[in-house]
Amino acid sequence: MKPLVTIIVPTLNRTTYLAEALNSVLAQDYPNLDILVSDNGSRDDTPDVARAIAGDDPRVRFRRNEKTVPLYQHFNQFVTEARGEFYMVVCDDDVINPACVSELIGVVERHPEINVVIPANVTIDEKGTVLTRFAHPDSEKLDSFEYLKHWLYEGTPAYFACLATMLTRTATVKHFGGYQHLARGQNIDNLLMIQCALTGPVGYAANATFFWRIYSRSYGSASDPKLVGFSSHQLVMALRTHPQTVKALGNIAPEQRQAILDGAQLLSTRAFLYAIRFYDDPVKAFPRLFDFPYDPRFYKLVLAFYVRNLRSLFQTRGVKPANGSAESSPTMSAK
Repeated sequence: MKPLVTIIVPTLNRTTYLAEALNSVLAQDYPNLDILVSDNGSRDDTPDVARAIAGDDPRVRFRRNEKTVPLYQHFNQFVTEARGEFYMVVCDDDVINPACVSELIGVVERHPEINVVIPANVTIDEKGTVLTRFAHPDSEKLDSFEYLKHWLYEGTPAYFACLATMLTRTATVKHFGGYQHLARGQNIDNLLMIQCALTGPVGYAANATFFWRIYSRSYGSASDPKLVGFSSHQLVMALRTHPQTVKALGNIAPEQRQAILDGAQLLSTRAFLYAIRFYDDPVKAFPRLFDFPYDPRFYKLVLAFYVRNLRSLFQTRGVKPANGSAESSPTMSAK
C-alpha cells in the first residue's frame, strides 16, 4: 500500500486561480490521496466554487473558519486535520504537475530516512507564462548541511524560489510543534525547512514540478517591509530559542550549527533589504533600515552590503541583486 498523502489547498477570497490550483490537485496520478480544502473565512463565493470544482470526488474534504485567523494558525489547523503520513500544501493560486505526488513519494520510498522532499520549482506570472525554471541538484538525496548552506548562503545555481509547497512527513512537523507564530506568516516555511533538514537528508524530485505564481496581489509580493523585517528577526530568534529546534541543532557539529545560524541571519537580512528595495537604491532605502528590530548582527551585515553595493552604485548608477538574476532574490515565504 502506498503511504497516504494529504494535499492541503488553503484558500481565502481568491477564486481567480482556485479552479486551476484545485484541478491540478485533482489530476494527480497518485493512488492514495486525501485532499483537504481549507477556507480561512472567505467572504465571497470561494466555498461554493471549491465544492463545484470537486464535485463528488471522494478524496476531497472541506473545512472552513468562520473568521479569518492568522496564517500560522490556519496552517496548524490543517496540519492537525491531515490524515496522511505525509502532507503538502498547494496554495490557491499555484499549480503542480500530474505526477508531482508520485515523484515526491518515490524519493522517500527509495530513501525512508528522508522527512522532506522538494519538487522542481518554476515561477509563472498571472497568465501562467513561465518566468524562471530553477536548476536541479545532481542527486535526489542531498546532505542536509550542504543543502542548507547552499540555500542560506545563496549558492548558485538556485534550486527553488518558494518553500510553501514541499512534501513533509506529518509526524516531523508535529514534533517541532507545527508552524511557528511569525509575523503575518512570513518565514514559517523557511523555518520549517531548516527544522526538517536537521532530522535527516533532504530529498529532491526532479520530475515533480511546483509552479509558483508571482504577481502584484500575491500574498508574498504584497508584504509590508516592516513585517518582513519583524518575521525575519523572529526566524533567527526561533533558531536560538525554540526548544525542539535548539535540541536538533545541538545534534550537529558546533561549526555546522554556527554556520546555519549565521546563514539564517544572512537570509533574513537579504529578505528585508529586498523588501525595502535596497538593491535598487541603497541610499533611498537607508531610512527603512530602522524598521528592522534592533539586532547588532543585522547592522553588521548591512554595513557590509552597503560597502559592496555603494561601490557598484557609483560605477554603474544602478544596483542589481548580487548576481543580477531572479535567483539572487531571497527565497519568498509562505503565502
